[in-house]
Parts: sequence; C-alpha cells; structure tokens
Amino acid sequence: MATHTGFPPALRASARPRWSHRDPVEGDNPFKKDDPRYTRWAEATTIALESLDSHDNQLRRTASVTTDPDRYRSQMLDLAVARFDTWARRGLSVVSDDETRHDFAGWLHDYIENWLVYTAETCPQIDVRNVLRARLTARANDWTADVKTAKN
Repeated sequence: MATHTGFPPALRASARPRWSHRDPVEGDNPFKKDDPRYTRWAEATTIALESLDSHDNQLRRTASVTTDPDRYRSQMLDLAVARFDTWARRGLSVVSDDETRHDFAGWLHDYIENWLVYTAETCPQIDVRNVLRARLTARANDWTADVKTAKN
C-alpha cells in the first residue's frame, strides 16, 4: 500500500466558514477509501457534528436575544471560535507526519482568513475583525502545538 502524506488538494483548497453545521470542507470525505485517514476523517466528522449539536443545545439554554451590540458581538465571537475549534479538531485527526502537519497549519491559516471575510459579509454592522483574528490565531497556535506535542 502506498504511503499517504499531506492533505489532498480538495482539502487544502477548502476551508469555508459557516455559522450553521455545514461542513467547511466542500464535498465528501477528501481522502480516498484506501487511505487509512478516510476512516479517521469520517469518524471525526461524526464527532464534529455531535459537538455542534451539543454546542447549539447549550446556546439555546444560555444565549440571549439582545439589542446590546457588545453582547451580540461577544456571542458572535464565541460562536465563530466554537465552530472553528470543532472543525480544527477534525482536521487534527488526520495529521500523522510533517507534511500533513504543514498542510494542517496552512488550512488553519486559510480558515482564519476566510472567517474574517465571512463575518464581515454576514454581519457587516459588527466589527470583529481584529478580535476574531487574535482569537482564531491563538486557537490555531494551540491546535498546531497539539500536533507537535502528540508527535513528541
């Protein structure tokens, strides 16, 4: 069996943020069925969707409908970070070597940049760019540190 390294092109090119549960990776599982990461990705996707359901249930219990722009902004930032973390965790599940670690870090960078554009487009009245960049960059650093820790 061939050694599988790196992210497939479809995965590297796809990091679409969503407020909903829609997957940020366009299309189906980006790994070929004979790649061991195919199963890890599928299992991690199931876990991600369950995590999103759990997070949304918590939001229904705790989030407030508000006209306070600061409170709304805070809730929006928390939601974006939760979505980011959910899908980053899935991406981490298929990192197994230096090439996939590099691709994962690149994917996280693209995902951050896409979140900044997406929030500006979907919520143009709320300025979160700098704070969101800082929070997502910190989370990406944590996710890539997790990769380095797991490897050592």
